[in-house]
Amino acid sequence: MTAWTDERIPLWVSPTPGEALDSWLEAYAYRLKTNTLDFVDYLGLRGASPQKMVRRLTGHERDVLARRTGLSTEALTAMTLEPYDSSVVRIHPVSRRMLYPPAWRHYSTASRYCPACLEEDRGRWQLPWRLSWTFACTRHQLLLLDFCPRCGHPPPVASRGRYRVVPPPQTCRSWVRGPDVRCGFPLSQAPATSLPAHGLVQAAQLEVAQSVLAEHHSSAARERGQELHFLARRALRGVHSQLAKAPPLVREVLDECGGSLPELGSRQQASDAHNVAVGTAVAVVATDLQHPACEEVFTWLYGTPGRPRTQLREHPTSQLGNWAPAGPRVAARILAAYDNQLTLAARLRYRSATTAPERPTLAEDDVRRRASKLPSMLWASWTLRLLPAKTPHQARIPGIRRACATLLLIPGSSTGQHHASRLLGNAQTRSNIHALQSFIDDDHIARGLAYLAQVLDHHSVPIDYTRRRALFTGGAHELPFDEHAFRQICRRHGNQTYQPVHLKRARWHLERLLIGAEPGSGNHAPDWSHRSTYRMHPEISTFLLDQAADILKSHDIGEPVVFEPPAHWLGGLELPIAPLEFPTERLHALLQQGPSQTKAAKALGLTVHQLRLLLESRSLSVPAPPRPPKPKGGYVYRRQGPLAPDRLRDLYQRQGLQQQQIAAMVGCGVGVVRQALEEAGIPRRFRRAAGELEASISRAWLKAEYVDKGRSLADIARELDADSTSLITLRDKWGIPRHPPGHVPPPRVHPSPFADLTVKLSPAMQRISTRRNSLQALRSALLAAGYPTRRAAAIDLGIPRTSFNAHLRLLDDAAGFALFDHRTRPVKATPCGQVLLTEARHLIHLLEDHQPAASESSDELVP
Repeated sequence: MTAWTDERIPLWVSPTPGEALDSWLEAYAYRLKTNTLDFVDYLGLRGASPQKMVRRLTGHERDVLARRTGLSTEALTAMTLEPYDSSVVRIHPVSRRMLYPPAWRHYSTASRYCPACLEEDRGRWQLPWRLSWTFACTRHQLLLLDFCPRCGHPPPVASRGRYRVVPPPQTCRSWVRGPDVRCGFPLSQAPATSLPAHGLVQAAQLEVAQSVLAEHHSSAARERGQELHFLARRALRGVHSQLAKAPPLVREVLDECGGSLPELGSRQQASDAHNVAVGTAVAVVATDLQHPACEEVFTWLYGTPGRPRTQLREHPTSQLGNWAPAGPRVAARILAAYDNQLTLAARLRYRSATTAPERPTLAEDDVRRRASKLPSMLWASWTLRLLPAKTPHQARIPGIRRACATLLLIPGSSTGQHHASRLLGNAQTRSNIHALQSFIDDDHIARGLAYLAQVLDHHSVPIDYTRRRALFTGGAHELPFDEHAFRQICRRHGNQTYQPVHLKRARWHLERLLIGAEPGSGNHAPDWSHRSTYRMHPEISTFLLDQAADILKSHDIGEPVVFEPPAHWLGGLELPIAPLEFPTERLHALLQQGPSQTKAAKALGLTVHQLRLLLESRSLSVPAPPRPPKPKGGYVYRRQGPLAPDRLRDLYQRQGLQQQQIAAMVGCGVGVVRQALEEAGIPRRFRRAAGELEASISRAWLKAEYVDKGRSLADIARELDADSTSLITLRDKWGIPRHPPGHVPPPRVHPSPFADLTVKLSPAMQRISTRRNSLQALRSALLAAGYPTRRAAAIDLGIPRTSFNAHLRLLDDAAGFALFDHRTRPVKATPCGQVLLTEARHLIHLLEDHQPAASESSDELVP
């Protein structure tokens, strides 16, 4: 209030706290025994409307009221709806007409009221009663009224029109019959519903006053009002359509508001105090995560029928458009409820497995920016964070890392898997994603990758991987490489016989350093790459890093060669294991002994693939220790079978077999037989004299065997106990034409070892007996049954594993069926294989009885 001036009214009527402007003008006029319009004219605002003034004051109206009443302009503005404009109400800027409100359909043209407040304040009307979010009186614990109980109209605050008898402010001034008869009901005596002091409706009114009305212009208040309004309207529809399925708390709210259902007959009734109180109280509970009935009420609201805003489809997220007006918090809870129905890509896109699901908001530029921070294969340290504690042998780790990198572009965006694959230069990832889902739990993938994508967006990566992929992928330009320096390093560390393959592999490692992923888009690394990376010497690693740095410098790129995200970036991700916590000293102490990958992984309690990822994340390798000098003298183990000294002497000297024939009997190379002869001290026979082979055969015979029968020179050489080089010389000397390109020689038929036995062979045994090394293969098969695995059988029997497996494959191919079921443990013969093995055991016993000398000198090969 200002000081008294000549223009100020000598009589002062002070406004009550929170009073509306038109109520104060009405009280002032009543104090002066006049009506409001005459009082406004007397103030100098002839023709002004109190109904418009309570909405917004013009500059002239504000100045006149301030001069004539002594109330400050700030106080006058606070008594109007202008502070709530564009947040709780909407007022036309010129005509001051009330527009469609942001929430409910209460336009604030009329005022609700509390009878007890009117009685105490002598007819003073509160400004908040005009707001749609005010539905209860917290001072008297009463539900506000919207209409006069006698006439059924919203009672006007200020008297409209000029009249001789000034009605008291507590009475209803609505016209009931013509321009001269007013209702006159004493509103202070109107019956109102009493509310529990600590009930749900009172709590809802306090929550609205604090979160919606207190800071009504803030974005948080607008968002809160938006979600409460949407859920409240949905609760009202549920009360009328599914009250039988409603939780007990909904019944409790109805009982607090009088026990009756709110009416929904008209637009105005849908936004009266009764409706707003019931709907808001239910909505407040549904959004209060600390309330015990929160989830129950929200689930009920989620199931109530809504008004479709989009065309519904089978996919659950197609209904998100219906919940969009509720705001992001409610949409997040809906997404969390849909989580178990979504595919992996949708769970990532909406982040539904996290604590903050949301609809996709990233644009294409944001996705490309994330792709530039990401290599084509996920970093080793991040891959370790996703792997379960113990994993079976899995050869598709590179493909899984590519799938993880591709899926990292999906969270928060509308990007599909194929587009994400193209951005990273990866192949189609469907099979990789299937392998990833079979390897890692879907929940951990959805949570982990969504979290990693958020981390990637909030941190800067010092490498532009998109530029590096464009520069160094595809082999369009060969990377410069100091081949001479690399050759010298290789020779210093044991590679005396430097081959071009070493250079090829070094270039592969160099490209891998530059692009941060294995070259190419395949899902499998080359077979040699794992051992090469594991056994790489530190000097070679340093050389490759220097070469990569020089290449980047030549392109004016000032980035580090390699990058691995620091561990503190992932402070909020739950780890299945913590392999990155191994002390570096412990790793060095273990690796400096040069263990194999299997032994090192076992010592650390990891799988081989986890060990590889751990070493890659720390840029470590395990160079092979120098080989000890080869001991002089022969082998320390004893030769077995046909290569045993006594048996070998019998075969080579007494029976006169050739080295090649003995090698065929054992299933090894001629060099092994030659070395066994030297170890046994058996002198080798002289080779055929020069010209002896040419004198022993004729040109016509060689042409008939080679050209007419189509045999290969190697097959003919084996028959003549000669080398194929000598036959090639004779063919060219005698002018015999060569086989045309693509010529396939006839299969070689070996003499059956059972030819001298008077036993009829089964068809499968006949096919087997004409194969090379058939007898040795049958002996190996008879020894395989009963062992845990084929590998265990080969080791225990002293037979090379490759030879042992070749014997079993020979029998399967020749017989036409599998002799053993290799999926079972221990090794067990199939029904057909058991019959064949019984026949083979019988035939070998007959063969040993027929050749006692050979049987006595041989080792025990038949059980």
